Amino acid sequence: MDDFVGVWGQVLRLSSPWRRSALAYEVYDWEGCPDYLGFRMYLSFLALNEFRNYGHLELSLGPGLFLFYGENAQGKTNLLEAVGMLATGSSFHASSDREVVNWSAPDHIAHLKASVKRREDDVELEMVIFDPAPPVQEGVQPPLSTVALPANTPRKRVKINAIPKKVIDLIVLFAPTDLHLVDGSPEERRRFLDRSLCQIQPRYCQALVQYRKVITQRSALLKRIRDNQEDPRLLDYLDEKLTALANVIIFERQRMLAALNEQTSGLQETLSGGREHLQIVYRTSFKVDAAWNMAESLQHYRTQLREVRKRELVQGVCLLGPHRDDLEFLVNGINMLTYGSRGQQRTTALSAKLAELAYMRVCTGDEPVLLLDDVFSELDMQRRRHLLGEVMRHEQVFLTATDLSSLPGEILGQAHIYEVVGGEVRKAGL
Repeated sequence: MDDFVGVWGQVLRLSSPWRRSALAYEVYDWEGCPDYLGFRMYLSFLALNEFRNYGHLELSLGPGLFLFYGENAQGKTNLLEAVGMLATGSSFHASSDREVVNWSAPDHIAHLKASVKRREDDVELEMVIFDPAPPVQEGVQPPLSTVALPANTPRKRVKINAIPKKVIDLIVLFAPTDLHLVDGSPEERRRFLDRSLCQIQPRYCQALVQYRKVITQRSALLKRIRDNQEDPRLLDYLDEKLTALANVIIFERQRMLAALNEQTSGLQETLSGGREHLQIVYRTSFKVDAAWNMAESLQHYRTQLREVRKRELVQGVCLLGPHRDDLEFLVNGINMLTYGSRGQQRTTALSAKLAELAYMRVCTGDEPVLLLDDVFSELDMQRRRHLLGEVMRHEQVFLTATDLSSLPGEILGQAHIYEVVGGEVRKAGL
């Protein structure tokens, strides 16, 4: 996930006037949402200590386009990764939090801070990450830690305005994805939906967490039943749980995609110079009918689970549910995964992400901060110009590139340009 687009935005509070509860989870009344395009938010300060290849960094920021350029493996993506981690508490790039701690950190600790200017107030974010056992590098003496952590100490701590909080309490949004959204795995495409919905709708996140537990329990039970170790009737309870949670997840994913599809065709048309139109199709493993209400959907899902039970017992896995769903990206009716060029696939991913930004903007009430990591490779000059014209509409944009030759002069004239070399960021003297 080296390339990604990201967004920060204020999490919608339960007291917001256009949010309502229904069927024990939260939905949005889109027609009642006011226009928030004028609301401002931007990152005003970022500080990193022993994060990835950054020993120490302090960076003052403001509105506008911030361009970070430099050769590969210098720290450009790491910089954006830190922003995302402060927003969500997790890395879009690392499989484990400990990976972000600099291997040579004296106390095996990484420290991140940020200041966020918002429409209503300013927010100070702070995160400390511990790595008690960094990798041993051949020929390098590992640093000795002077910090002794008690057993069961959390490896990650978060503060908001100097008050200790849980990661789930972070009050900014971040929507990471790499630009291989179209040609990557189905899991990546599901994550594209889940990350946004989890941050905008806490109850969706709760349903997703519970659903994953049910899938794990049910898969284990299927194997035990197959081996004659359990009674098949035990599946009935988990089937009820699975279908109830799946009903929520599928419904909200459909709502989000309906909102995205209102934007994607126009965005794809803009980025392609008017030649292409995009539609995102949700391919569910359950048979779904738009005419069904929530109660009818639930009954149909139960029936479909009973119909595949014999096959599930043979294979020992759950064959139906949101964990097996996928997205299909159609440009002018053609499947981009199978027939799209690299440039078309990248443009499609960018259109989907920009549509997601608009979706988050409506839901959160703040203009998102846009992060673009090395997006210009595999785009022709025309698509680059159209993309830059689109992203310049945002209040604050962080953009990385390996060099400046691919950027139009009029864009460079408006940008705050920094060179990144070996974990150091310096203002470019152009």
